[in-house]
Amino acid sequence: MAIHLFQALLRCLLMSLFCINLQAEPLPEPLTLDAALASVTPDHPAIAKAAAAQQLAIAYRDISAATNDLSLDLSLQARRIEPSEFATLQQRDDSRATLTLHKTLYDFGRTQHATQAGEQNIAATKDTLALAISQQKRTIMQRFFEVDLSDLFAAQVNEAMSVAFVRLDNSKERHKLGEISDIDLLKLENEYQQQLLNRKRAEDQQRQARTRLALALNRPGELSSEIEPAELPGNTSPLPDHDVLLEESIKNNLSLHSLKKQQQALDSQRNAAQAARRPELFIELQAAEYQREFSSRDPVTAILGLDIPLYQGNRVNAQISRREAQISQLKAQIRQSEFELRQDILDTWQNIQTLTAQLKQAEIRSDYRDLYLDRSRARYDLEINTDFGDAMVQQTAARWFSAKTRYDLALAREKLVELTGNPRYSALRKIIPSPSSKQGQQETP
Repeated sequence: MAIHLFQALLRCLLMSLFCINLQAEPLPEPLTLDAALASVTPDHPAIAKAAAAQQLAIAYRDISAATNDLSLDLSLQARRIEPSEFATLQQRDDSRATLTLHKTLYDFGRTQHATQAGEQNIAATKDTLALAISQQKRTIMQRFFEVDLSDLFAAQVNEAMSVAFVRLDNSKERHKLGEISDIDLLKLENEYQQQLLNRKRAEDQQRQARTRLALALNRPGELSSEIEPAELPGNTSPLPDHDVLLEESIKNNLSLHSLKKQQQALDSQRNAAQAARRPELFIELQAAEYQREFSSRDPVTAILGLDIPLYQGNRVNAQISRREAQISQLKAQIRQSEFELRQDILDTWQNIQTLTAQLKQAEIRSDYRDLYLDRSRARYDLEINTDFGDAMVQQTAARWFSAKTRYDLALAREKLVELTGNPRYSALRKIIPSPSSKQGQQETP
């Protein structure tokens, strides 16, 4: 009893150590965008679902390929009969053992087409899996940016709250001296309470943004306390014209590729259904042992046979009709996807142009607010009546607007990468000087 208990405890200890070793390394602090993107795991539900679909397609392909595999069956029958009174052998035990080997040699294309359909479905799921990984990375980028923006917004709210507190505190002294009325004091008190409420909401947004990021990273409950603002070196790199992007997307879009490969798979499945009308060439070997021996019972039999379907009712026609209807449905879906892709390319390209112009305006606005804050600080130091507090709030708001524009532009470019299948358009792609280039810039490989 003691030995069994010790063995059980030892197994539990070893399993605990094994689980500890399998745990992922904690996220770095501060968390960078590169580290977040590098932590994409295949067991995230969004990726695992696509990977499972690929494994399912592989299984279906293997099932189709194994249809004509050799089969070996053993049949054991314990039989008792009542022989005819005219039988020369009156033995009642008619037990037998039969070993049968069967192999389809050729089915005139049925298995070949079914296996081709499986291969084409596997290729389609590979594109779907690659798209799922790309979309998950874009989701991580979006969640990462949301955390940074929530921190910037919280800083803006904190400064506004500080300004409201100072004004309220100063007004309380003036109220005691009778310089301001009760209604003016209550107005300032109301503004301060509103800023307190805004701060609570901002803190909630910070936690919510970090929770969404943790879920995107497949780290539920592991909230990053600090992140490092993202570097986006390719955010303003030039893009080709709309027509070039459209042609590229029609050629390389993963979603469209997957649908077209699914159509090829349905074509092969239709061909396999049509091949069901064709003969089947097979070989069969049989060895048998009988308890009752007759001269007509052969211990060994070899058969080279040809099964020819003469009448199958409406089964084959129904299968073919189903595949043709599925093909027509998928063709319409492909056409619809092409329409949507054309619109998405135009919308994304125009959005990038607009955000690029907005980024320039945001930079000028940020510079203006920096200089305005410096002037307000100088006047404050000289004890001149100034809006120093408001200037601080506006400067933080300008920083938030600039970051929001940068991040929106990066996400738009990442969507363009998904649509065209071209990673050169990503905001994360680094640009380095090239001495041999006349333009002075080239992209890193």
